[in-house]
Amino acid sequence: MHTAPHEDSLALLTRRHSGLLLPLSAAAQEIGINLRTAHNQISKGVFPIPTVLRDRRRYVHITDLASYLDRLRQRMMEKNPLSKRVARTNGRAEKLEIQNNHT
Repeated sequence: MHTAPHEDSLALLTRRHSGLLLPLSAAAQEIGINLRTAHNQISKGVFPIPTVLRDRRRYVHITDLASYLDRLRQRMMEKNPLSKRVARTNGRAEKLEIQNNHT
């Protein structure tokens, strides 16, 4: 699914999922880790998103997940400012021009 570069994570997640609480499995998939890894991180107290235990199942609030994804994106942009410019360009010629200017 292609999204606009300025679209925030909450809007994207709201479109993909119904409800405010997402099962841990869906949250793990969104951040790109295995469900077992998420459970292990929770048991160690290092899972980066707050979880809710309800009916013996773990859930993540959609706004907490969106905030985490936005923080990751922000850190990535701060570490590599060029990535923002390259990601927003269309066409190979523009990308090559940007890369050639920074080498």
